[in-house]
Amino acid sequence: MSDQLSVLLRLRAETVREEQRRLADAIAALDAAEAAGAAARAAMEREAAHAAGIDADDTALVAFAAWLPRGRAAIAAAEEQFAQATLFAARARAALGLARAGERAVEELIATRAEAAAHAEAAAEQAALDEIGQNKLQ
Repeated sequence: MSDQLSVLLRLRAETVREEQRRLADAIAALDAAEAAGAAARAAMEREAAHAAGIDADDTALVAFAAWLPRGRAAIAAAEEQFAQATLFAARARAALGLARAGERAVEELIATRAEAAAHAEAAAEQAALDEIGQNKLQ
């Protein structure tokens, strides 16, 4: 039985490692989404500043007006990417928590069974000693 629990513990540990990798991927995706959002907002500020500059002419304003829908779309896409990455990271954190709980449960079961076996062995030794004592008294 102990071998089966050892195998189960190894499987649970592998599951924990896999979920840790997934969480690392989720955090990387979250960082990438945040960077994409920052880049899109910076581009919007840069283009708006250029169009509103003192030396800007009508051509700069027309170019900005033409570019503005793309800039807004890039910001919206980055925000959606960030929202999805946030959800993915939350799911990965939850999955890792569940995997760790499963691993701990098997560890506790192994410890409980080892403790029970030790108690049973101690009880058997005590019973043998009691029997020896009873035999000497008779």
